[in-house]
Amino acid sequence: MTNPILDVTDLVVRYKPRGLFVPPPRPAVNRVSLGLPAGTTLGVVGESGSGKSSLLRAILRLVPVESGSVTFDGRDWLALRGADLRSARQGIGVVAQNPFLSLSPRLTIAQILSEPLLARGDRHGSDLRDKTAALLLRCGLPPDFLPRRAGELSGGQAQRVAIARALALGPRLLVLDEPTSALDVSVQAQILNLLMELKADFGLSMLFVTHNLKVVAHIADRIMVMQQGVVVEAGPTEKVMADPEQLYTRELMGFGRDFARSRS
Repeated sequence: MTNPILDVTDLVVRYKPRGLFVPPPRPAVNRVSLGLPAGTTLGVVGESGSGKSSLLRAILRLVPVESGSVTFDGRDWLALRGADLRSARQGIGVVAQNPFLSLSPRLTIAQILSEPLLARGDRHGSDLRDKTAALLLRCGLPPDFLPRRAGELSGGQAQRVAIARALALGPRLLVLDEPTSALDVSVQAQILNLLMELKADFGLSMLFVTHNLKVVAHIADRIMVMQQGVVVEAGPTEKVMADPEQLYTRELMGFGRDFARSRS
C-alpha cells in the first residue's frame, strides 16, 4: 500500500478563550486522524459545529494546531516555513463554498485565472492567455468568458471558474469546502460530475468537506463522519451508506428519526 498523500495524526485544534478568566473551551478538533491515498477522495461530513471546518482550516494552516501532525506529500506540513511553504502550497488547490465571495468582483475571469500563474513567475503573453483559456475550457466554459467578471456569471459558472483557478498550478490535492451547497440541485450534479472527471484526468486526490452525506456519497471513496470535534464513524462509502453504525450518521442521511423509533 502506498503512503497517503495527506496523513493527519491525532490532530487537536483548540481556540483561545474569549475572556481572561474563562476556562479553555473543549477542542474544536479532538485527536482526529485520517489518511488520504493518492488518487482517492475522502468526504468529511458533519453538521455545523462538528469540527469539520476547523479540521480543514488546520490542514490549510489557517488556524493554529495545539498538537498532532500533518504530513503532505511526504513532508512535515506543519514545520514548513517561508519559501518552502510557499512552494509546497502549490500542491494544494482550494475551492470555497461561495464562489462570489472567493472571486474578486473587480477582476476579469482572465485576470482571476492568471493571478496564481503570475505569482509563480509566469509572464504576460500568448502562453499565459492560452493557459487560462485551456483551464476554463477544461472546466466547461468557453474562452469567450475570459473578459467577463464574476458578477456576470451564474452560481454554477462561477464555481467552475473557482475550480479552474484551483487547478492553475497543477495541484496534487484539491480541498473542497462545501463546494455545492450554494447551488441548485441540478447544478450540484453537474459540478460533482466535473470534479469526478478532473480527478480521473489529472489523478487528483480530494478532501471534500460537507454537511450533506448524500452529496458526498456520489464522489467519495471513503467517508469520515464528525460530531463535536471527534470522528464517530469512518469507512468505505458503500459500507457507510448501506449500513451506518451510528445513529448520528443515519440522521445525516435523513432517516435518523425512523431508525430511532424502530429501536425504541
